[in-house]
Amino acid sequence: MYKRVLLALDLEGVNNVIGEPNKGLYPDTEQWEIARAQAVLEINAAAEALFDIGVEKVGLWDNHNGGNNVDRSLLDPRIIYIERVVGAPRMRFADGEYDCICYFGYHTMEGTLGGVLAHTMDSGSIQYYKLNGKYIGEVDMDAYIAAELGMPSRFFAGGDITCAQAKRAVGDIVTVVTKQELSRNQAVFRDNDELMADIRKNIAEAVQIDSAPRKLEFPAVMEKSYKRVEAAASYFNRLKNFGIECAYPEDEILGHDAHTVVAKVNNIDEFIKSI
Repeated sequence: MYKRVLLALDLEGVNNVIGEPNKGLYPDTEQWEIARAQAVLEINAAAEALFDIGVEKVGLWDNHNGGNNVDRSLLDPRIIYIERVVGAPRMRFADGEYDCICYFGYHTMEGTLGGVLAHTMDSGSIQYYKLNGKYIGEVDMDAYIAAELGMPSRFFAGGDITCAQAKRAVGDIVTVVTKQELSRNQAVFRDNDELMADIRKNIAEAVQIDSAPRKLEFPAVMEKSYKRVEAAASYFNRLKNFGIECAYPEDEILGHDAHTVVAKVNNIDEFIKSI
């Protein structure tokens, strides 16, 4: 059994949340308030179940929009809230501190038909990410980073379409559906009492099953496409400054696709920088 468990929290995928048309889930909006309150319920249910079976350490990485979403006074006091360190590599705080990772509130990737509040990293500017030619979302990225830090991805709670994408990313991950996703701003919600019972049962079982971390093989090819060419140019220059090999893909009509940058990444640090 894994004794030190990291809970990774986004917000869009929790129950009772659909956002507003043409908007992200931003602080001080009605939907954000609903999301942060619901997130506490789901996180506390998970933590209670983990401590009940003998888990010794539970950390919370509150990563939506840079963090500081949940009301910490409402969290189970045994949970360690991880403070954001500006400029630090993604998830580096977990190196050597946790044995596995579990996900809450994550959402479908940009372009997913029916996905509630679907986006990848930045809903306003990014069209898609592809890794070695296949679309990836935020759970793919975090699962690879976690694996490099020795943490297998064991549990995922989110909308039904998002759960399917998590299963694609990590085949043996245990999932709990929080809501049935119908469109960007439409879903069928679950009864919260039933949902909390499902979370408690399934996360307790998930962390008792040994699983090998699913590491990314290097070199790998990261493709990132922007909605604006100016943003792609800025990203291209940033990768060059990092010393990462990159290029605009050739196109028989355009010559080169100025919206898209393809990078060759040789290790996990370059992978994180390419995100």
